[in-house]
Amino acid sequence: EEIAAQCVTVEETAAVRRERKLDRILTSRWAGIPLMLLLLAGVFWLTISGANLPSQLLSAAFARLGEILNQGLVHLGAPEAVRSLLMDGVFLVLSWVVSVMLPPMAIFFPLFTLLEDLGYLPRMAYNLDRCFQGCGACGKQALTMCMGLGCNASAVVGCRIIDSKRERLLAMITNSLIPCNGRFPLLIAVITMFFAAESGWKGAAILTLAIMLGIGATFLATRVLSQTLLKGMPSSFTLELPPYRKPEIGKVIVRSIMDRTLFV
Repeated sequence: EEIAAQCVTVEETAAVRRERKLDRILTSRWAGIPLMLLLLAGVFWLTISGANLPSQLLSAAFARLGEILNQGLVHLGAPEAVRSLLMDGVFLVLSWVVSVMLPPMAIFFPLFTLLEDLGYLPRMAYNLDRCFQGCGACGKQALTMCMGLGCNASAVVGCRIIDSKRERLLAMITNSLIPCNGRFPLLIAVITMFFAAESGWKGAAILTLAIMLGIGATFLATRVLSQTLLKGMPSSFTLELPPYRKPEIGKVIVRSIMDRTLFV
């Protein structure tokens, strides 16, 4: 380190100074987690509020299509039981699922991908590292938990970055307690139908509480397992924060809609 200090010259650019100022706020011991929760709440509010109009349009289009199909079945002389099975069963369920779940996914996936490309997700992991150390787990589990917000399957595969077998097993067992992208539309649909039909902010707050409940359950389960079945000392964790990057918005939107939304 002494030799490197004598030989290596680092030019501190304006961009580096700007990143340090941002990190002092976003990874602050006092402001990091509240800002993270506010950011998640904002994303959920945009998702819920923005999904209302597309959901209504899709629902109306499916209703019109259902009338046409029903008239066609009547014209063909289909029995009542067959029409009920196809229209009141298969078509109605499919139309409700698509009209309620597709718009939130089409909005949430690009927003989450933008946060990922911006470089904020590693900051989330950094903020949560102390919590996992307190639970007796490796701080790298915070990374897999953040990945779980996108996809639990990818997060479980990503647990291989954890060197300790005990801590890797802890992360794999508790990762499913974090709601993933595939479960967000269902949560949003339930919240909209039962709690917050008229208020996007109210729905966003309830969804943020649901995420916090999942995170709290992860901490609790990790703590219990690390004190009972999977006892051991947590290993050290060094995290290199990547630089903030300007997201390529067009590529993000196309990738999110084609690779995530339509696929799901």
